[in-house]
Amino acid sequence: MGGKASLFLILGFSLIFMTAGNHFHRMALETTDNAVSYYNQSKANYIANTGVNMVINKLFLDAAQVDGTFNYNFDAGSCVVTLSTINAYQNIRQLLAVGTFNNTTKTIRIVLKPSLFSKYAYFSNSEGTNINWTTADTVWGPFHTNGDLRVNGYPVFHGKVSVGGKEVKVSGKAKYLGGFQKGINIAIPTNGVTAVGGNAEASAIFTGKPLIYLDFRGDSIRYRFNTTSAWTYKLASTFAPNGVIYAQDAEVHVRGNVKGQYSLAVSGTSGSTGQIFIDDNIYYNTDPRTNPSSTDMLGLVAKRNVIITNNAANNSDVVIQASVYAETGSFTAQNHDTRPYAGIIDLYGGITQKTRGPVGIIGGGGISNGFSKRYRYDERLLVSYPPFFPGCGSFEVVSWLE
Repeated sequence: MGGKASLFLILGFSLIFMTAGNHFHRMALETTDNAVSYYNQSKANYIANTGVNMVINKLFLDAAQVDGTFNYNFDAGSCVVTLSTINAYQNIRQLLAVGTFNNTTKTIRIVLKPSLFSKYAYFSNSEGTNINWTTADTVWGPFHTNGDLRVNGYPVFHGKVSVGGKEVKVSGKAKYLGGFQKGINIAIPTNGVTAVGGNAEASAIFTGKPLIYLDFRGDSIRYRFNTTSAWTYKLASTFAPNGVIYAQDAEVHVRGNVKGQYSLAVSGTSGSTGQIFIDDNIYYNTDPRTNPSSTDMLGLVAKRNVIITNNAANNSDVVIQASVYAETGSFTAQNHDTRPYAGIIDLYGGITQKTRGPVGIIGGGGISNGFSKRYRYDERLLVSYPPFFPGCGSFEVVSWLE
């Protein structure tokens, strides 16, 4: 190889090494920049998440926490969290958190809704002493009891099951298709009924009337104060414009066709007050089981008991489409142990009760007195609820966007 060729070869390799070196240097710089950028973004995201957790903790400790802006400085960064109410009617809250670290920002947006008892397919504070879940029982939505869950057969639970006590196996084995969790205790409030009633408009508040008969009739509602007096008719939308009907210290008998969204709250602790009697079928104008776009929804919220009346109308099945709430009592059937077999309770909704109440008696290989049960969960209750339905005292995350 001559001198010129060697020179060109050296120059060529030099050029290649210079180009490669420059590329490697640029790659090293870009890698460093990417690492720094990733670190800054991760720190900003971590700071935003920490701010979110701090404000959520405020809500956990005090569900009545007022809207506001919260500023935090920690770990060489800062965070601004804004708590706001974006739907006052449904008490939907939003957390908007902006975390900053080294001029890098990350934003987190969270939407929360109240956790309400209406979300449960079944809730009890106590299951009683000898009431079992048997082979004939199937629960389709969320289930909770603060007591023990007694299994005597092969019941099936399609939603998540949580208990404050333990599972007691008398015989058989339950199927928990949505999972099973122990050690969870959720207290029923002592002011759930009055809290609902406190939202009622003046036109829909009954006072000084210990006995009320109330019929839902689609677009209208009628009521009277004994079985012989004339009915008073009202346009439902003007009678209860926000959907809450409140009867103070009363016994209320209800039935009919529900069009729209309503909560009927009944207070009282003496005599027969504080109780809701279901005198006949109470059902939605548009059945959500056949028309998923139905917005009809009902809450029956009693201080004491919600009772299926022992009368002629209820002697051969009864339809109940509602979320039932019995704050200090039970959902039960009147004279369940002495009335003849009365058919099926076709309940579409959910039940919350202080103590599990009986609706029938087993004898002779089947139900000998009272009702057998056909309970189905209204899955709309996972995301929607009757107006101002009693809450569990906390919020649930609806969405989390980063």
